[in-house]
Amino acid sequence: MSTSSTQNLKLAEKGVWVSIFAYIILSIGQIAFATIVHSSALQANGFNNLTDILGNIAILIGLRIARIPADNDHVYGHWKVESIASLISSFIMFFVGFEVLRDTVMTIISGKSHAIDPLGAVIGLISAAIMIGVFFYTRDLAKKTNSQALMAASKDNLSDAVTSVGTAIAIVAASIGWEWLDTLMAVIICGFILKTAYDIFHDSVFSLSDGFDENLVEEYKEAISLVPKVKRVKMVRGRTYGSNVFLDVVVEMSRDLSVFESHEATEFIEAMLIDSFGVYDVDVHVEPAELPEEEHFASRSLELLEKEEQVLNLENLEQLLDKNFKEIASDGATVSAIDKKNLLTELSAPQHFAIKHYKTSQVSKKTFILTYDYWDNNNDFIITSIWRRNDYWYCIYRQITQKTKN
Repeated sequence: MSTSSTQNLKLAEKGVWVSIFAYIILSIGQIAFATIVHSSALQANGFNNLTDILGNIAILIGLRIARIPADNDHVYGHWKVESIASLISSFIMFFVGFEVLRDTVMTIISGKSHAIDPLGAVIGLISAAIMIGVFFYTRDLAKKTNSQALMAASKDNLSDAVTSVGTAIAIVAASIGWEWLDTLMAVIICGFILKTAYDIFHDSVFSLSDGFDENLVEEYKEAISLVPKVKRVKMVRGRTYGSNVFLDVVVEMSRDLSVFESHEATEFIEAMLIDSFGVYDVDVHVEPAELPEEEHFASRSLELLEKEEQVLNLENLEQLLDKNFKEIASDGATVSAIDKKNLLTELSAPQHFAIKHYKTSQVSKKTFILTYDYWDNNNDFIITSIWRRNDYWYCIYRQITQKTKN
């Protein structure tokens, strides 16, 4: 793990600690005042904050263990412990949520009611103000450290702030004779506890079972397909360890690329995914792309004949001549790519040549030699032309020899 990642984890822990201290104070205060003012909603909200302490402790444990470097038994590090801690936290939240719901239901069945002190509403509003402040702090810190776990905690802070406002409203309503609204709010808060427990359980199991967001896979594929030299993205497989994304990528590239060229392209893909998408680790495997029909020898010979005719007629030279192109004219003069392109401006109309005795010789998968005769102004010439492919075909050398007349 890089030094910056370790520092980010340490900084993210500060946000978790702030959240834990806030929840400890609020849960104790709300549960204690709920007994005094006889508010089921305030009591339920206090237990909700109590379960949030457990959730934040799980996040804290995950951040701490995530800093342990990989070893022989954990080659990918210890990131999964965060998901395991979250799973345990979800079970505790389920238990607390059902227990609070049971107490609320028993209160409804017993028919007991107490006068509710509106002072409880003040406690609810104070709790909401504190949680809003904690939310802004943890959210900004999560953005700064790029911590998904802390961002999830900040969203829970905001949810608790909203719940506290609802609790305050319910207490005020109950104090003027609408006691049923206080009980209803207690049930709703229990629902929040159980819903949060289910969300944590779902995310934890999804991560532990190597589930991965298919929408992210499509985004990765689209970005990789735009990388030069990549013919096709064959596979992208992802998994998460904590908040970190690990990817296995298989791409197809031209079989004519050298090992160095292929490796250079894979390094570009890895850097792009890490920089643009925040992926933690990427493994890229290269497979040779299938050669289309025109890549076979006979078809390739016809393809190069067409390109050679274009060069002969000074057409599409920008796309056909290599930057280091060199031609030896029949008089022994050397013609560069720039000289060849300048000839195009001197012609008033396309030239028409008679080609015969066209032959091709394959030196390698990337190199062909063409030879042929052509007539021009009653002169017979022999052309030797070398074409090489590096993703695209380019003419790198031509020699023109005039035949002697018998």
